[in-house]
Order: sequence, then C-alpha cells, then structure tokens
Amino acid sequence: MPERDRQLARVLNLSLSIAAAVTFAVVPAANAAPDSRLMQQPTSPSNPRGSTSSSGSSKPSSSGTTTKSSEAPAPSVCREKAVPPPANDGNGDQMPPLEIPDVAIGGPLMGDCGVVLPRNATPPPDRLTSESWLIADQTTGDVLAAYAPHARQRPAGTIKVLLAILALRELPADKIIVGTKEDTRQQGTKVGIVADGKYLAGDLIRALIATPAADATSALSRELGGMDTTVEKLNGLAKELKALDTRVVNPNGNDVPGQSTSAFDTALIYREAMRVPAFAEATGSKTAEIKPQGSRNTRISRTNDNKLLSDYKGATGGKAGSTNAAKNTFVGSAEKDDRHLIVSIMRSDKAPFEQAGSLLDYGFTLAGARVQPVGQLGSTTSQAPQTSRDTNVQGTSGQSSTQAGGPNALQRSAFGTFGLPVTILAGVVVLIGVLMTMRRKMQRAKRLRAQQAQ
Repeated sequence: MPERDRQLARVLNLSLSIAAAVTFAVVPAANAAPDSRLMQQPTSPSNPRGSTSSSGSSKPSSSGTTTKSSEAPAPSVCREKAVPPPANDGNGDQMPPLEIPDVAIGGPLMGDCGVVLPRNATPPPDRLTSESWLIADQTTGDVLAAYAPHARQRPAGTIKVLLAILALRELPADKIIVGTKEDTRQQGTKVGIVADGKYLAGDLIRALIATPAADATSALSRELGGMDTTVEKLNGLAKELKALDTRVVNPNGNDVPGQSTSAFDTALIYREAMRVPAFAEATGSKTAEIKPQGSRNTRISRTNDNKLLSDYKGATGGKAGSTNAAKNTFVGSAEKDDRHLIVSIMRSDKAPFEQAGSLLDYGFTLAGARVQPVGQLGSTTSQAPQTSRDTNVQGTSGQSSTQAGGPNALQRSAFGTFGLPVTILAGVVVLIGVLMTMRRKMQRAKRLRAQQAQ
C-alpha cells in the first residue's frame, strides 16, 4: 500500500474513533439530570410581605418551609385571591368572578401567590404592608420582582389611568365639555368644575391624570357616550391590553361589586399610558390647571396628589387611590441612570408613597445587577422568559422556572436542553456515514490496483 493511502487510512480510523467516542458521550448527557445549580433554593426573605406563601399545590417540607410539587401545573392566577375583597362591609360581590385564564399572563411565575424574585436576589425591603406589588422595566416590560402579581384587588383611583387612555384616544383636546349638576355631586375628591361651566377636554383629562377629579371623570365619561358606554369601552380596552384581572363597573374606582384589577394589570395599563406623550407630561406635572371657557374666567388650579414627585428623586409620574375596600393603591414610575421603572402597589395598610420609593430603590438595584426577569408585562405566553442556568429565576416556593413550566419546561436555551445534544448526535451520525463511505471507496480502489498489478 502506498504511503499516502496508509496515512489516509490512519486518519479515517482516528476520525471513526473520535466520532464513536462523541456519540457515546452525548447520548447519556441528553438523558442526564439537570445541572444541580438549577435546583438550588433561594433564601426566604425575612420581610413579612416577602415570605414564601403556599398555594393549592403546596405542601410542607421536612424543614418546615413551603414547597410546591414539581409536577403540579403553575397557576395562572393566585387562586386564593381570584376574587377581590368585598366591595362594602358584608356586601361581597353579586357579580360572578372574572374567568381565570388557562395560562398566566406574563409567564408562569406570575401566577404565584407570594414573592417572586430573580435567582439569588437580595430580599425585598422591610415594612411592606401591601397585599400585592410589582416592579417592572418601563422600556422592556420585564418584571423584575413581584408579590402576588395577579391577585385580584380593588383598584380605587388607579382605574382612572385606563380612563385617561380612552379619553386621550377619543376626545380632541379642544372639544368643549359642559359641566352638569351630576358632575358636582360625584362621590370622592373633586377638582371643582361647576354646572353649566364650559371646559376643554384636554384640561379635564389633565386634571383626571394628576388629581382624583371625580367630577372631571363624570364629565369625560358622559362625553365618551355615557357611563354605561364608557364602562363597556373600558372593559374592551382592558381585554385589548390583556389586562384580564381588570373589570370596570365604575370609572371613578369606587367600591362597587365586580370592580377588579391586580398589581400586574395596573402596571401593564400604566406602561401603556406612559407611551402617550400627553399622559406622560400630565402625570409628571406638579399641578393641573383648568381654564373655564366663555364668560367665566376663574382658573382652577390643583396640586398633583402624587407625593412621589416631590419626595423621590427621579420620579416621573403616578396615580394614587384610596377606598375602604381597596385601602391604598398606587402605580407610578421613576428614572435613574437611563433606566425607567414602574412600581405598582395594591391594598396597602399605609400611604403607599414611602413603600413605592423603597420598591423603586430595590428595583434599580436589581436592574443594575442585570438580573434575569421573572415575567413580562403583556405577554400571553405560558413560557417563562429565557434564562441561563446561572441566572435561573425562582418563585416564592423556591421552585425554579424550569420546574414551574411543567414537564416540557426543561426544553429551553438556543437549541433546548435536549435539542443541542440531539443536533450534535445527528451530525456525528452523518459524519460516520460519510467516513464509512470513503473507507469503502478506498478499499475498492485498493482491490482494483491489486488486480491490475497481477
């Protein structure tokens, strides 16, 4: 055999050996247990509103903490709070509860009843009294941390953000709206419009955004087609935005049966509103002014009731509310180091502004650490955001995001947990086939040369 043929044969034999070794190494790897780092449990925060909460699929572990069965599907809504608190003392809700979606809007971890944090994140701030809260990136929609984000609560004044979006879409700013006695009799804090007074729609919308403005809410609702039509439009807008925990019965946010929202929905709606320049400008203004049209010339000026604007450096806006059933609610935003965050607080025992500031500080710390998001505002997919093994997110039960998605949740990453080994294996099989074909051709050529030599 010529020296060239012998060298080629050695190369082919070596290639076959390497291909076989890779094949036997890849196959077991595809069936191996997940990396142990995926199964690490986070430290349970000491904050009472950040402690691990149980759900219907939870069971106590031997250590006394609460864990979830990895086989149980992740809930789409915190089922323990699928119905908001009673609208009035002893009244309850005569309306049927909102439907629970098949998958959690924003990702499977968003259906958790407790705190949802990125992997290895520091605990949330102490002294939080809110029954639900959420921190999100306003630009990307990434949810950085949350507590019972889809638990259904009463909205109070935060529902007016949805009304502001509708009014900005449908009412020209220069449209004249005439006040009525009904406007002046509305329950709640009023901006001060009078019966038969003429006002620009743009001024009333600014007052609605910056202050409680129960009277302006009434006037704008009438101009949008009347109370019933406005409520119908608002519920349609909520569905359009995939705010499926939200049902509007009264656009003022009063405690009435059926009225419902969540920390997730409130942040989602606020993010949509902040995309409208007129809303963003009005919510960030410290005052709202209404200049009556016609013979009346007394200007109405009201201070923005969002104390975050004066108390928190970088605050860019927000909307607060308070009722007996809703307690204190707030949704707002701030900017720091070119990052814009949204915070949503529902059913707080105390005024929400100090808590909002603490949560924003916490959110900017998480954003600066470039943590992996735990959800996505507006997402309708049941899949959790893509995560690497080193930055895998955790739910309140210590359940990793790979567990939370069910049996198929491990099939992630660029090729999937099993997809990459299978791709390599397929390539190896093709390589072996090519090498064996080349070897057969070489052997056949060798036999022909031997026959010719004879």
